[in-house]
Amino acid sequence: MLEIMIKVDTNDADYAIAINEIEEEDLDKIKPLIAAIKEFKPYEGVIEGSEMIFHHDHNYPEGDCVRADLGGKSARELYDFHDEVFDIFEEFCPMCEYGFARIVAIEIWPIQNKTKLL
Repeated sequence: MLEIMIKVDTNDADYAIAINEIEEEDLDKIKPLIAAIKEFKPYEGVIEGSEMIFHHDHNYPEGDCVRADLGGKSARELYDFHDEVFDIFEEFCPMCEYGFARIVAIEIWPIQNKTKLL
């Protein structure tokens, strides 16, 4: 058993962090998705109802951060994986009221003894 930390950018450098226990089996399932996120390349989309181009640099848009009106794609459209992989990965992401735009950091480490101070 390991711990995984996922840090996301919710909006203009407003960050949320989730730290959870993860089994190595689940980690093995999501590692290819993590590698794909790491290799993300920004893309351009056409703004709905016009010919204007919008530059998209969000590597994992979720919730309100998916801007289809600006030609943006959801994470499930950006990456070619089975729904199970996304479901497992998102289980470890922070829950944010309006979603999040990008994954900023992912770290794993062995579970350690902890002392609760408060």
